[in-house]
Amino acid sequence: MLTNEEKFRFDLEGYLVIPGVLSIEECAALSAQCDDHWPRRPEDGPFRRTADISKWGKPFLDLMDHPKVLPYLIELIGPRLRADHDYSIFMQSDAPGQLLHGGPFLFESDHWYQYTDGTMRNGLMVATWVLTDANPGDGGFTCVPGSHKTNFIKHLPEDVRAHERKPEYVRQPALKAGDVVLFTEALMHGTAPWQGVLERRALLFKYSPPHSSWTKAPYALADYPNATEQQKRLMAPPSVEDHERVVE
Repeated sequence: MLTNEEKFRFDLEGYLVIPGVLSIEECAALSAQCDDHWPRRPEDGPFRRTADISKWGKPFLDLMDHPKVLPYLIELIGPRLRADHDYSIFMQSDAPGQLLHGGPFLFESDHWYQYTDGTMRNGLMVATWVLTDANPGDGGFTCVPGSHKTNFIKHLPEDVRAHERKPEYVRQPALKAGDVVLFTEALMHGTAPWQGVLERRALLFKYSPPHSSWTKAPYALADYPNATEQQKRLMAPPSVEDHERVVE
């Protein structure tokens, strides 16, 4: 469960950093396996992204319902949440970023945040697993804290959206290898150009309420013969009526 301070911060800012979920050794092992499954090619540029990292084997699939992170997701999305899709982002020095995007769209989207009677609920959410440090000024994950409750999405200046100007209300949190960043897609967020010495390596798992799906194709359980029963419940297709509680 979230502590009272974590509840305060998530409601206030729209994201949380869970420090030290993985050890340095675990990060190094995952990073080495990334190189085995997704080797760099001569034609690759400084920004790389690939999907379906959960198919790379048990160490990656087990991030989906990691016991240090799943309780946060259950409290923020609900007990019948579902895993929606996953991918990785690797960035070398001078890799371009991605525009600030997201925000609380109430219609025709799953970007939302609500609070009722002591309970927080979100639409699409993200768990970003940090495999390499992101020091102040390095770039990478960037957000506008509190923007998950803004009423003026369209008023964000275009030069700020494009990372050409960084006013005080835009934040790039410093992160350590092993940290996990949880954020709602209702938060305005993006990827600032990478200036770090080491390659940025991040693994992203996205989650939805039981009734919705962001991706066109939900997980095919046949692709995961070694998934646990809990992981199978988490990867089940969307349904208001039939999607089970993830934790029995």
